[in-house]
Amino acid sequence: MGAGKYAEVNNIIELENIEIEVVTDPKEIYTEANELESIIFDLNSRIEMLSSKADKWDCLVALGSGIVCGIIDMFCVGEFSLAHGRDISSKNVDDLVKKISKMMGCESDDLKSCVKFLEDKFPIPADGNTPDFGGGLQHHLRDFAHHPTIVGLVFSLLTQFTYKSYGTDVLGNFIIVDIPQRSRIFIGENNSSKIINGTLVWFFHLISDIAGSSSTAGLSGGTGIPGPILSIAKEISVLPFFKNLKMNDMSISELLSKLFNGTLLAEHDDKGKIIKDSVVKLDFRGEMGIAVELGKQAIPVIANECIVRTFYMIRQLAQQIKQINVRSIDDFKKIDIKKILPVDSPTLTRMLTIATGVFTALDVSEAVITNKCWVSINYVGVGRFALALEGEMVWVLKRRNLRKIRDMYEKFYRNVFADIDKRIYERIGEGMEYDKFGLNEEQTEILYNMEYYKTVNDIECTKVPVGGEKIRELKREWIEEWKAYMTAGFSGFMNTGNAELNWYTLEELDGKIKDNDPKKPWFRLVLLEAMLFEPYYPMSTETDKKGNEVPTKKYSKLNSPIAGYKKGEGDKYLEERFASVHQLSGYLNRLRKCYDKVIFELNDVLKTAITSIVITSGITILAVATAGAFAPAIAVTLVGANFTGLSGAALTSACLAYLGGGAIAAGGFGMAGGTIAIVGGGAVLGLGVGAGVGGAAGAASLMGKKNTIMQSAKLLVSVREVFLNDEKDLEYSNTVYEKYVQTIQDIEKGLVELRLKADTADNIEKKKLKAEIKSAEETAKAMKIAMKSMNRYISSYEVGMGIKR
Repeated sequence: MGAGKYAEVNNIIELENIEIEVVTDPKEIYTEANELESIIFDLNSRIEMLSSKADKWDCLVALGSGIVCGIIDMFCVGEFSLAHGRDISSKNVDDLVKKISKMMGCESDDLKSCVKFLEDKFPIPADGNTPDFGGGLQHHLRDFAHHPTIVGLVFSLLTQFTYKSYGTDVLGNFIIVDIPQRSRIFIGENNSSKIINGTLVWFFHLISDIAGSSSTAGLSGGTGIPGPILSIAKEISVLPFFKNLKMNDMSISELLSKLFNGTLLAEHDDKGKIIKDSVVKLDFRGEMGIAVELGKQAIPVIANECIVRTFYMIRQLAQQIKQINVRSIDDFKKIDIKKILPVDSPTLTRMLTIATGVFTALDVSEAVITNKCWVSINYVGVGRFALALEGEMVWVLKRRNLRKIRDMYEKFYRNVFADIDKRIYERIGEGMEYDKFGLNEEQTEILYNMEYYKTVNDIECTKVPVGGEKIRELKREWIEEWKAYMTAGFSGFMNTGNAELNWYTLEELDGKIKDNDPKKPWFRLVLLEAMLFEPYYPMSTETDKKGNEVPTKKYSKLNSPIAGYKKGEGDKYLEERFASVHQLSGYLNRLRKCYDKVIFELNDVLKTAITSIVITSGITILAVATAGAFAPAIAVTLVGANFTGLSGAALTSACLAYLGGGAIAAGGFGMAGGTIAIVGGGAVLGLGVGAGVGGAAGAASLMGKKNTIMQSAKLLVSVREVFLNDEKDLEYSNTVYEKYVQTIQDIEKGLVELRLKADTADNIEKKKLKAEIKSAEETAKAMKIAMKSMNRYISSYEVGMGIKR
């Protein structure tokens, strides 16, 4: 799983020149486990490139563009007027009818004559059914053959072949009526003529009707044909679901009829009668009028778009010119045009979201203030903002899918103790004793067996009120899949070609533990690793409905609080079955408490530490004088559990030093600082001194905050509990600390080299290096916080032992 090249590869995520193999076959593992680091780093790079890089200048330009174009919209565009738009479209329609009629041979310039000419030249049989569809005012809406849609074309052809007309009655019911005998002459005599009459003749007949009939054209505006939107709505209204719908006690059919004849939106006088001049018919010309008004609204929206995209393009060009160091015309050929074009960029999407959001906010605010919500809102702007939000969501989903896959690999990485873990410790510094910090092959084998039996115990203890057996069966499937992965990947994890993982009975496992001497540090490290192992994470990927590669959801039911892994049960099992059996009673409880404290420190729960105490009032001074005598007891009560290897005066000294930030030589306030911290009111915060995120050494620096916290926590727990509280090995613990500091220095030196390399790299390499630099910077910063925590604890322990630095 996830460690390298496999026989079957389901998915390849390409990041320019980066390829990440997502593994699904656990039986063909044969590469080194450190490829997991590369996979995770590449996924982090991919996520970084899918993230917006908009800085303050990008945001300010987008903000300014939205404001300027919003002002233009408010003062120059004006209100949305359907009547004004219909007047413009009516003139255009009239000109179109005249132009087409002349093309067909009409010699008159009069609109009525042109309409009459087209009606006579291109008749359709459905006109003979006008009475069946409610008369002249509504038959163009109710007769589907008069609809300028695909459905209208289909029914026109059907009429030619079936001698019937199709539409609705006045109540909105779908009806089929016979073509009158007098209108059958307009039906073709053979298939070819039927198709011509049902398509070409039908089309030009609609052109004649678009401006109204020959008797009304040019006078009252005439009863034109419905536009595509109203036609589709009418066609859908005959379906059972829509037919029975009502709006304000009005059926959908009645609503569409009133929209078509213009009475729905018309104004009424004091007596309730419709004001004639306010009637605006929503026929084809009405829908064209809406398009005219929307086109007017689109001007500031397009201007906003152009400003943002132009700025983005110019800035990208300027950055490339700077990176390439263009000094001649030939140098311009090195510019990557794809990086300049203002399309398909998360940064551009973020800028457009800001610009359109500001534009829409100003527009809607103006509409609300003036109480002209429906006529003052820029609908094009609202639609563009919605598209911008959709684009933002697309980038979010792309990042989310990659994060899911990365988290899957990280989860697997955290739960596999392998040769790579040993090398993390080795990277802390050469010369460290291997048998103290790290596991050999047989000890790692013991660890896997303990994790296996811990999971089996969890399965047996699973009690779910409903569907319990299905949950247990799913857990059994998971443990068998995990076991197969571990077996197949063991040689790769150990970086040894002939390594083989054996699975033992509990009795055999106890024998192996005894053979390796459980009194030595390795067994306590194994208990720590086994304690932190949490099963039921995904170990493969699948393709979702949208074609995205995501971690498998097969075991998602096992992540719920009821059906999932019970940490307390796992700790109890390890304690009773392994720790107590091998003379380490209570050790799991110690490890868990210490680990929880370390995680609390490193998870940035407390943002600041006590660095100084300023006493400004006599009352506070009195409190210090009277409470100081009780400081040692308070110190032991608060943090004494941290120093289980000390007692008496040594324990008191260590606790006071710990609360004071560590030994004075280590930059803390020593025992005095601890006393001041207690009486000064900061004793509770003393538990979080050094709070922040921690980092692990070496390759773990590539794995982000989450994993660096996990690795650092294990490192700090090992130093505190195993090497100090158990072994009392200050020399070794100081070696760990010194090498840890050296690693931070090495990372910072490497950062200098990476920055220099990035200055001269091409665009593709530069992006990869920038992602690596950012990750290394975060890790170095986090490691410094962990370093302080480690130094604080070790130095406090030295104070307790009476050792001076």
